Amino acid sequence: MNVPFKISRSVKDLDENQWNQVLKKENPFLKSSFLEIFEKSYNPENIIPIYINFNHGVIYGHLIKIQGAKIANYFNSGRFSIKKQFLKTINFQFFCFGNSHFSNISSNYFEKEKINEIDFKLLLKHLKREYKTNFFLLPDHFLSALKDGKFEKMSSVFEIDPDMVLSVDSKWRSFQDYFDSIQSKYKKRVRKVLKDSSSLFIKKLSPNDIKVLIPKLQTLYNNVHQKSSFSGPSLDLYTYISFAEHSEIEFILYGYFYNEEIVAFSSEFFSGKDLYSYFIGLNYDYNKKYSLYNRILYDSIEHGIDKKATKIIYGRTASEFKSTIGAIPIKSKSAIYISNQFLRLLLYPFVRNLSPKSWTRRNPYKAIENE
Repeated sequence: MNVPFKISRSVKDLDENQWNQVLKKENPFLKSSFLEIFEKSYNPENIIPIYINFNHGVIYGHLIKIQGAKIANYFNSGRFSIKKQFLKTINFQFFCFGNSHFSNISSNYFEKEKINEIDFKLLLKHLKREYKTNFFLLPDHFLSALKDGKFEKMSSVFEIDPDMVLSVDSKWRSFQDYFDSIQSKYKKRVRKVLKDSSSLFIKKLSPNDIKVLIPKLQTLYNNVHQKSSFSGPSLDLYTYISFAEHSEIEFILYGYFYNEEIVAFSSEFFSGKDLYSYFIGLNYDYNKKYSLYNRILYDSIEHGIDKKATKIIYGRTASEFKSTIGAIPIKSKSAIYISNQFLRLLLYPFVRNLSPKSWTRRNPYKAIENE
């Protein structure tokens, strides 16, 4: 059967010119040269990259394994639930229509025509047969690429943690301007964080620094990844070396040192007018005493102002805490489609009970009274 798409498992099998020509100058995170950096580090037992090329658009996705225990963290139930305990015993293989390491950046691009229902069903059938999976994760940015949104009726849609985004005021010229814009109780918090972290040495890491520190960086990253309420496969931080050498998207890695020992790091991508404050690593033995995480968040604001960014994108973790620095939530949803009818009947009731934990939104700015 002729199909309207071509599927590849490697950049080597792609017609890179065609892939990148479809994108034009849109979304450098989807360019083949950037995606190849990830590909080189993937363990095929945990993650397989999939490149899907239509004549009128492209899709990048991951075949991944997700622990049921991670999914159970989103299960909305009382103190004890048999369903939740059962979910923790299962591990799932999903095809994710997106880059599981960049969940809030679109991993598809269709400029003029969205994906119609017939073509999408053909694609699902092909992926199911080729990769022996019944589970498909459809992030919100992918749902918006489906024509008329009809497929949402066939899947189970649920709310996920919001994307936390801080708008950078065009009048801010320095961190002091940000500081002046917040209420007094939040100024006290900033002062405390700066005092607690005053003994730290913060350094922008060179590619050579990264090569030397990779084992320690990986340990710090794993500390955070393991504590996260929901996550896919971990990232191999050898990719940082290639990120630092990649020219199209600016990548900066900051190391936080105490007595010459690295105790935390933060990484940032800068593209267009957006600063993405992404993967971080922490030594939790030092975190509270030296306000490591707090300092990273405030430093990212300073970096965003220095680069004249219009917004800083923080991702989906620690929503309430990020709201205290001025980040606002952008509501997000995902959908799960289960192709096997029996599994669908068995598991859709679980999916309908998935939801992020409730939290209280804060507002640090003077202009609007907090609560």
